[in-house]
Amino acid sequence: MRLRPAIMGWAVLLMLLTGCTNLGPRSLEAGRADYNIALRDTADEQLLSNLVRLRYRDRPYFLEVASVTTQFKYAPSVSGNFAVEGPRIDDDFGVGVEGLYEETPTIAYTPLQGDAFARRLLTPVSIESLVLLSNSGWSGGRLLRLCVQRLNDVPNAVTASGPTPELAPDFERFSALAAAMRTLQLRDQITFGAIRGEEGIQLALLITNGGEGTAEYREMTTMLGLAPGLRVYRLENALRYGRDDTVNVQTRSLNGVLYFLSHAVEVPPEHIERGWVTRTRTPSGADFDWHAITDDLLTIRASRSRPEHAAVMTRYRDHWFWIADDDLGSKSTFSLLTQLFALQAGSADGATPVLTLPIGG
Repeated sequence: MRLRPAIMGWAVLLMLLTGCTNLGPRSLEAGRADYNIALRDTADEQLLSNLVRLRYRDRPYFLEVASVTTQFKYAPSVSGNFAVEGPRIDDDFGVGVEGLYEETPTIAYTPLQGDAFARRLLTPVSIESLVLLSNSGWSGGRLLRLCVQRLNDVPNAVTASGPTPELAPDFERFSALAAAMRTLQLRDQITFGAIRGEEGIQLALLITNGGEGTAEYREMTTMLGLAPGLRVYRLENALRYGRDDTVNVQTRSLNGVLYFLSHAVEVPPEHIERGWVTRTRTPSGADFDWHAITDDLLTIRASRSRPEHAAVMTRYRDHWFWIADDDLGSKSTFSLLTQLFALQAGSADGATPVLTLPIGG
Protein backbone atom coordinates (compact mmCIF):
# COMPACT_ATOMS: atom_id res chain seq x y z
CA MET A 1 0.00 0.00 0.00
CA ARG A 2 1.30 3.47 -0.89
CA LEU A 3 0.45 6.26 1.57
CA ARG A 4 1.22 9.32 -0.54
CA PRO A 5 -2.45 10.33 -1.07
CA ALA A 6 -3.24 10.14 2.64
CA ILE A 7 -0.12 12.08 3.55
CA MET A 8 -0.98 14.84 1.07
CA GLY A 9 -4.53 15.04 2.38
CA TRP A 10 -3.30 15.50 5.94
CA ALA A 11 -0.81 18.11 4.76
CA VAL A 12 -3.55 20.15 3.10
CA LEU A 13 -5.70 19.98 6.23
CA LEU A 14 -2.77 21.05 8.40
CA MET A 15 -2.03 24.04 6.17
CA LEU A 16 -5.67 25.08 6.27
CA LEU A 17 -5.90 24.92 10.04
CA THR A 18 -2.59 26.76 10.43
CA GLY A 19 -3.91 29.55 8.20
CA CYS A 20 -6.92 29.96 10.47
CA THR A 21 -4.68 30.98 13.36
CA ASN A 22 -3.69 34.12 11.40
CA LEU A 23 -7.26 35.15 10.62
CA GLY A 24 -7.52 37.65 13.51
CA PRO A 25 -4.40 39.71 12.69
CA ARG A 26 -5.17 39.59 8.98
CA SER A 27 -8.73 40.75 9.60
CA LEU A 28 -7.37 43.69 11.61
CA GLU A 29 -4.95 44.60 8.85
CA ALA A 30 -7.68 44.52 6.22
CA GLY A 31 -10.49 46.06 8.26
CA ARG A 32 -9.04 48.81 10.40
CA ALA A 33 -7.90 51.01 7.53
CA ASP A 34 -11.24 50.58 5.75
CA TYR A 35 -13.26 51.53 8.83
CA ASN A 36 -10.94 54.47 9.52
CA ILE A 37 -11.44 55.85 6.02
CA ALA A 38 -15.20 55.26 6.09
CA LEU A 39 -15.62 57.01 9.47
CA ARG A 40 -13.52 59.99 8.38
CA ASP A 41 -15.23 60.38 5.01
CA THR A 42 -18.77 60.12 6.36
CA ALA A 43 -18.00 62.61 9.15
CA ASP A 44 -16.67 65.08 6.56
CA GLU A 45 -19.72 64.55 4.35
CA GLN A 46 -22.04 65.19 7.31
CA LEU A 47 -20.24 68.43 8.21
CA LEU A 48 -20.34 69.64 4.60
CA SER A 49 -24.04 68.72 4.34
CA ASN A 50 -24.82 70.81 7.40
CA LEU A 51 -22.97 73.83 5.98
CA VAL A 52 -25.07 73.55 2.84
CA ARG A 53 -28.27 73.18 4.87
CA LEU A 54 -27.50 76.35 6.81
CA ARG A 55 -27.01 78.28 3.56
CA TYR A 56 -30.56 77.29 2.61
CA ARG A 57 -31.83 78.02 6.14
CA ASP A 58 -32.55 74.35 6.63
CA ARG A 59 -32.02 72.75 10.01
CA PRO A 60 -28.66 71.06 10.59
CA TYR A 61 -28.44 67.69 12.28
CA PHE A 62 -25.48 65.74 13.63
CA LEU A 63 -25.34 61.99 14.12
CA GLU A 64 -22.25 60.61 15.84
CA VAL A 65 -20.93 57.09 15.42
CA ALA A 66 -20.87 55.93 19.04
CA SER A 67 -19.27 52.54 18.44
CA VAL A 68 -18.29 50.05 15.76
CA THR A 69 -18.07 46.39 16.63
CA THR A 70 -17.61 43.48 14.30
CA GLN A 71 -17.43 39.70 14.45
CA PHE A 72 -15.40 37.47 12.15
CA LYS A 73 -16.30 33.85 11.46
CA TYR A 74 -14.37 31.33 9.41
CA ALA A 75 -15.52 27.75 8.98
CA PRO A 76 -13.02 25.57 7.06
CA SER A 77 -13.87 22.19 5.53
CA VAL A 78 -11.91 19.56 3.60
CA SER A 79 -13.28 16.79 1.38
CA GLY A 80 -11.45 14.12 -0.55
CA ASN A 81 -11.98 11.05 -2.70
CA PHE A 82 -9.77 8.23 -3.94
CA ALA A 83 -10.24 4.85 -5.59
CA VAL A 84 -9.55 1.47 -3.94
CA GLU A 85 -8.70 -1.40 -6.21
CA GLY A 86 -8.02 -4.66 -4.44
CA PRO A 87 -5.13 -4.41 -2.01
CA ARG A 88 -3.84 -1.04 -3.22
CA ILE A 89 -4.91 2.62 -3.15
CA ASP A 90 -4.87 4.17 -6.56
CA ASP A 91 -2.77 7.32 -7.11
CA ASP A 92 -5.77 9.12 -8.59
CA PHE A 93 -7.53 11.06 -5.87
CA GLY A 94 -9.13 14.47 -5.30
CA VAL A 95 -9.01 16.89 -2.38
CA GLY A 96 -11.49 19.76 -1.96
CA VAL A 97 -10.83 22.69 0.38
CA GLU A 98 -13.61 25.15 1.26
CA GLY A 99 -13.92 27.97 3.77
CA LEU A 100 -16.84 30.16 4.75
CA TYR A 101 -15.71 33.67 5.80
CA GLU A 102 -18.26 35.99 7.38
CA GLU A 103 -17.95 39.49 8.90
CA THR A 104 -20.84 40.96 10.87
CA PRO A 105 -20.31 44.63 11.84
CA THR A 106 -22.64 46.52 14.16
CA ILE A 107 -22.75 50.33 14.02
CA ALA A 108 -24.24 52.32 16.93
CA TYR A 109 -25.31 55.94 16.28
CA THR A 110 -25.98 58.70 18.78
CA PRO A 111 -27.71 61.97 17.79
CA LEU A 112 -25.90 65.06 19.06
CA GLN A 113 -28.78 66.93 20.64
CA GLY A 114 -30.22 68.04 23.93
CA ASP A 115 -29.42 70.85 26.34
CA ALA A 116 -25.73 70.04 26.81
CA PHE A 117 -24.98 69.90 23.09
CA ALA A 118 -26.97 73.07 22.41
CA ARG A 119 -24.99 74.94 25.05
CA ARG A 120 -21.69 73.79 23.57
CA LEU A 121 -22.90 74.79 20.12
CA LEU A 122 -23.90 78.28 21.27
CA THR A 123 -20.99 78.96 23.65
CA PRO A 124 -18.39 81.36 22.17
CA VAL A 125 -15.03 79.86 21.32
CA SER A 126 -12.69 80.64 24.20
CA ILE A 127 -9.58 82.77 23.81
CA GLU A 128 -7.68 79.83 25.31
CA SER A 129 -8.79 77.66 22.40
CA LEU A 130 -7.61 80.29 19.92
CA VAL A 131 -4.20 80.45 21.60
CA LEU A 132 -3.99 76.65 21.64
CA LEU A 133 -4.80 76.39 17.95
CA SER A 134 -2.46 79.24 17.02
CA ASN A 135 0.43 77.69 18.90
CA SER A 136 -0.36 74.38 17.22
CA GLY A 137 0.60 75.86 13.86
CA TRP A 138 -2.67 77.24 12.51
CA SER A 139 -2.54 80.55 10.68
CA GLY A 140 -3.40 83.45 12.96
CA GLY A 141 -5.16 85.20 10.10
CA ARG A 142 -7.32 82.15 9.38
CA LEU A 143 -8.21 81.77 13.06
CA LEU A 144 -9.11 85.44 13.48
CA ARG A 145 -11.30 85.61 10.38
CA LEU A 146 -13.03 82.35 11.22
CA CYS A 147 -13.54 82.56 14.98
CA VAL A 148 -13.47 86.26 15.91
CA GLN A 149 -16.30 88.63 15.11
CA ARG A 150 -14.82 91.75 16.67
CA LEU A 151 -11.42 93.01 17.88
CA ASN A 152 -11.95 96.19 19.93
CA ASP A 153 -14.23 98.21 17.63
CA VAL A 154 -13.22 96.51 14.37
CA PRO A 155 -16.09 94.19 13.26
CA ASN A 156 -15.65 91.01 11.25
CA ALA A 157 -18.89 90.40 9.36
CA VAL A 158 -20.85 90.20 12.59
CA THR A 159 -24.20 89.67 10.83
CA ALA A 160 -22.74 86.67 8.97
CA SER A 161 -22.68 84.70 12.24
CA GLY A 162 -26.34 83.85 11.71
CA PRO A 163 -28.73 83.21 8.82
CA THR A 164 -27.77 85.04 5.63
CA PRO A 165 -28.42 88.77 6.14
CA GLU A 166 -30.18 90.95 3.59
CA LEU A 167 -27.56 93.72 3.84
CA ALA A 168 -23.84 93.22 3.17
CA PRO A 169 -21.79 92.91 6.38
CA ASP A 170 -18.94 95.18 7.43
CA PHE A 171 -15.67 93.27 7.03
CA GLU A 172 -13.09 95.23 5.00
CA ARG A 173 -11.20 96.78 7.94
CA PHE A 174 -10.99 93.46 9.75
CA SER A 175 -9.64 91.72 6.64
CA ALA A 176 -6.86 94.31 6.44
CA LEU A 177 -6.16 93.93 10.17
CA ALA A 178 -5.99 90.13 9.94
CA ALA A 179 -3.62 90.40 6.95
CA ALA A 180 -1.25 92.68 8.89
CA MET A 181 -1.26 90.35 11.90
CA ARG A 182 -0.68 87.33 9.65
CA THR A 183 2.38 89.06 8.13
CA LEU A 184 3.77 89.68 11.61
CA GLN A 185 3.15 86.04 12.52
CA LEU A 186 4.99 84.79 9.42
CA ARG A 187 7.99 86.92 10.43
CA ASP A 188 7.79 85.50 13.97
CA GLN A 189 7.20 89.03 15.25
CA ILE A 190 3.88 88.34 16.95
CA THR A 191 2.60 85.45 19.01
CA PHE A 192 -0.05 84.56 21.55
CA GLY A 193 1.13 83.58 25.00
CA ALA A 194 0.63 84.02 28.73
CA ILE A 195 2.01 86.52 31.21
CA ARG A 196 1.94 86.76 34.99
CA GLY A 197 0.19 89.93 36.06
CA GLU A 198 -1.55 91.40 39.06
CA GLU A 199 -4.53 89.12 38.53
CA GLY A 200 -2.46 86.01 37.95
CA ILE A 201 -1.74 84.28 34.66
CA GLN A 202 -3.29 86.13 31.74
CA LEU A 203 -3.30 85.57 27.99
CA ALA A 204 -1.58 88.22 25.94
CA LEU A 205 -0.51 89.30 22.47
CA LEU A 206 3.29 89.42 22.45
CA ILE A 207 5.44 91.45 20.05
CA THR A 208 8.86 89.90 19.41
CA ASN A 209 11.95 90.20 17.20
CA GLY A 210 11.61 93.92 16.54
CA GLY A 211 8.01 93.70 15.40
CA GLU A 212 7.22 97.03 17.06
CA GLY A 213 9.27 98.81 14.41
CA THR A 214 7.32 97.55 11.40
CA ALA A 215 4.60 99.13 9.28
CA GLU A 216 2.27 96.21 10.04
CA TYR A 217 2.64 96.80 13.77
CA ARG A 218 1.78 100.49 13.34
CA GLU A 219 -1.23 99.54 11.22
CA MET A 220 -2.41 97.05 13.84
CA THR A 221 -2.07 99.40 16.81
CA THR A 222 -3.71 102.27 14.94
CA MET A 223 -6.71 100.19 13.86
CA LEU A 224 -7.17 98.73 17.35
CA GLY A 225 -6.56 102.01 19.18
CA LEU A 226 -3.61 100.59 21.11
CA ALA A 227 -0.75 102.48 22.69
CA PRO A 228 2.22 102.29 20.29
CA GLY A 229 5.61 101.01 21.38
CA LEU A 230 4.37 98.31 23.76
CA ARG A 231 5.45 94.69 23.38
CA VAL A 232 2.70 93.12 25.48
CA TYR A 233 -1.05 93.61 25.04
CA ARG A 234 -3.49 91.76 27.25
CA LEU A 235 -6.26 89.69 25.68
CA GLU A 236 -9.70 89.92 27.25
CA ASN A 237 -13.27 89.07 26.44
CA ALA A 238 -15.35 91.81 28.01
CA LEU A 239 -18.44 93.79 27.10
CA ARG A 240 -16.67 97.03 27.87
CA TYR A 241 -13.19 98.02 26.92
CA GLY A 242 -11.13 101.14 26.52
CA ARG A 243 -7.65 100.41 27.84
CA ASP A 244 -4.95 101.07 25.28
CA ASP A 245 -2.89 98.11 26.46
CA THR A 246 -5.70 95.57 26.01
CA VAL A 247 -7.24 93.83 23.00
CA ASN A 248 -10.87 92.94 23.56
CA VAL A 249 -11.66 89.71 21.69
CA GLN A 250 -15.27 88.86 20.95
CA THR A 251 -15.40 85.36 19.53
CA ARG A 252 -18.03 83.50 17.56
CA SER A 253 -19.81 80.46 18.86
CA LEU A 254 -19.41 77.21 16.94
CA ASN A 255 -22.91 77.84 15.61
CA GLY A 256 -21.73 81.27 14.42
CA VAL A 257 -18.66 79.75 12.77
CA LEU A 258 -20.85 77.24 10.91
CA TYR A 259 -23.20 79.98 9.70
CA PHE A 260 -20.23 82.17 8.70
CA LEU A 261 -18.71 79.37 6.60
CA SER A 262 -22.08 78.45 5.10
CA HIS A 263 -21.78 81.62 3.02
CA ALA A 264 -18.93 79.94 1.16
CA VAL A 265 -21.52 77.75 -0.59
CA GLU A 266 -21.91 78.64 -4.26
CA VAL A 267 -25.68 78.63 -4.80
CA PRO A 268 -26.91 77.64 -8.28
CA PRO A 269 -28.60 80.58 -10.06
CA GLU A 270 -31.91 78.72 -10.38
CA HIS A 271 -32.02 78.26 -6.60
CA ILE A 272 -31.54 81.99 -6.12
CA GLU A 273 -34.32 82.74 -8.59
CA ARG A 274 -36.66 80.37 -6.75
CA GLY A 275 -36.05 82.24 -3.52
CA TRP A 276 -34.48 79.28 -1.72
CA VAL A 277 -31.71 81.48 -0.29
CA THR A 278 -31.54 85.07 0.91
CA ARG A 279 -30.17 87.59 -1.58
CA THR A 280 -27.71 89.87 0.18
CA ARG A 281 -27.39 93.36 -1.28
CA THR A 282 -24.92 96.20 -0.97
CA PRO A 283 -26.05 99.70 0.13
CA SER A 284 -26.38 100.59 -3.57
CA GLY A 285 -28.81 97.70 -4.12
CA ALA A 286 -26.45 95.45 -6.08
CA ASP A 287 -26.08 91.76 -5.26
CA PHE A 288 -23.32 91.19 -2.71
CA ASP A 289 -20.67 88.63 -3.64
CA TRP A 290 -19.86 86.49 -0.59
CA HIS A 291 -16.59 85.46 -2.21
CA ALA A 292 -15.26 88.82 -1.08
CA ILE A 293 -15.29 87.43 2.48
CA THR A 294 -14.85 83.70 2.08
CA ASP A 295 -12.92 83.22 -1.18
CA ASP A 296 -9.47 82.54 0.32
CA LEU A 297 -10.94 80.78 3.36
CA LEU A 298 -13.38 78.28 1.90
CA THR A 299 -15.11 77.66 -1.42
CA ILE A 300 -17.89 75.07 -1.67
CA ARG A 301 -18.69 74.54 -5.33
CA ALA A 302 -21.94 73.36 -6.87
CA SER A 303 -22.68 71.38 -10.01
CA ARG A 304 -25.36 69.11 -11.42
CA SER A 305 -22.87 66.43 -12.38
CA ARG A 306 -20.82 64.45 -9.91
CA PRO A 307 -17.36 66.04 -9.53
CA GLU A 308 -14.36 63.95 -10.51
CA HIS A 309 -11.74 65.43 -8.17
CA ALA A 310 -13.36 66.31 -4.86
CA ALA A 311 -11.85 66.13 -1.39
CA VAL A 312 -15.34 65.89 0.10
CA MET A 313 -18.76 66.10 -1.53
CA THR A 314 -22.44 65.77 -0.76
CA ARG A 315 -25.66 65.73 -2.78
CA TYR A 316 -28.41 68.18 -1.87
CA ARG A 317 -31.42 69.55 -3.78
CA ASP A 318 -30.46 67.75 -7.00
CA HIS A 319 -26.94 69.23 -7.01
CA TRP A 320 -23.50 68.14 -5.89
CA PHE A 321 -21.76 70.43 -3.42
CA TRP A 322 -18.04 69.85 -3.03
CA ILE A 323 -14.58 71.07 -2.09
CA ALA A 324 -12.00 70.65 -4.84
CA ASP A 325 -9.10 68.37 -4.00
CA ASP A 326 -6.58 70.92 -5.29
CA ASP A 327 -8.09 73.79 -3.24
CA LEU A 328 -5.60 73.56 -0.38
CA GLY A 329 -6.84 76.71 1.37
CA SER A 330 -10.39 75.39 1.56
CA LYS A 331 -9.16 72.00 2.74
CA SER A 332 -7.16 73.70 5.51
CA THR A 333 -10.18 75.70 6.69
CA PHE A 334 -12.38 72.60 6.61
CA SER A 335 -9.80 70.67 8.64
CA LEU A 336 -9.64 73.53 11.16
CA LEU A 337 -13.44 73.44 11.38
CA THR A 338 -13.34 69.75 12.31
CA GLN A 339 -10.92 70.53 15.14
CA LEU A 340 -13.10 73.39 16.36
CA PHE A 341 -16.10 71.09 16.31
CA ALA A 342 -14.21 68.53 18.39
CA LEU A 343 -13.14 71.23 20.89
CA GLN A 344 -16.55 72.88 21.20
CA ALA A 345 -19.14 70.20 20.57
CA GLY A 346 -17.21 67.30 22.08
CA SER A 347 -18.75 63.86 22.12
CA ALA A 348 -21.95 62.54 23.53
CA ASP A 349 -20.37 61.21 26.71
CA GLY A 350 -22.72 59.12 28.75
CA ALA A 351 -25.40 59.14 26.08
CA THR A 352 -27.01 55.86 25.15
CA PRO A 353 -26.93 54.94 21.47
CA VAL A 354 -30.45 55.13 20.13
CA LEU A 355 -29.86 53.45 16.78
CA THR A 356 -27.91 50.24 16.37
CA LEU A 357 -27.62 48.68 12.94
CA PRO A 358 -26.30 45.16 12.36
CA ILE A 359 -25.03 44.95 8.80
CA GLY A 360 -25.74 41.58 7.26
CA GLY A 361 -24.08 39.96 4.30
